[in-house]
Amino acid sequence: MPLIHSIAQRLIGIGGSRLHSARQVGRRWRTIASIGSLIWAVALLGATIMTPTLAEEKKGTALGGDFELLDTDGGKFKLSSQRGKIVLIYFGYTSCPDMCPTDLLLFKEILSRLGARKNLVQPIFISVDPDRDKPAYLAEYTKAFSPAIRALTGNERQLRRVAGAYGGYFRYVGRAPGSTTYSVDHSVNIYVVSTEGKLVSVIPFGTPLDNIVRRIEGMLDRNNTATRAEQ
Repeated sequence: MPLIHSIAQRLIGIGGSRLHSARQVGRRWRTIASIGSLIWAVALLGATIMTPTLAEEKKGTALGGDFELLDTDGGKFKLSSQRGKIVLIYFGYTSCPDMCPTDLLLFKEILSRLGARKNLVQPIFISVDPDRDKPAYLAEYTKAFSPAIRALTGNERQLRRVAGAYGGYFRYVGRAPGSTTYSVDHSVNIYVVSTEGKLVSVIPFGTPLDNIVRRIEGMLDRNNTATRAEQ
């Protein structure tokens, strides 16, 4: 979404370099979050151009499953600890110029639309750039969009295993020993995990917000109906 990047650059002067301190960059991303409505409007414009659809998980596939990564406090996080919640997983990195901030704003908008039921949904941002995305910086970055977003990372081997399990991918472009200016090509889908821990949907980049919220609300409604039936 180059248009989103262009607008963000004009408004707050975002550069591709990581020469700023974590505090300075954190202030910039808080500014992005505060103007989220404008950027999100542009994202929706792009969605109408892309005419995406909600991709369903194919029957019989073995995608998904439990995993263990590190949170920004250095503790171990297991997906299985989120049973009872709908989990939204996104693979990205903090130096991403447009896709990642757009989808993190999407997480924020989803939670806002869900109102009182937002606590039943857990968005997760998995950084696939552990060399640059150190825990303190990663935590500040995601909290600038929403404190409800859980940030995770791990070593490259762990990250490739988790991304592969969900049908995602990433690769480093222009990375050399000691380099800090490389980019990362990565999948830009949101992976939806049910309250039972199963991957049930893959949401392509650009899917309209209303479509996503309806899907999540439908899942929550079905879960509520099933719970009442069991009582």
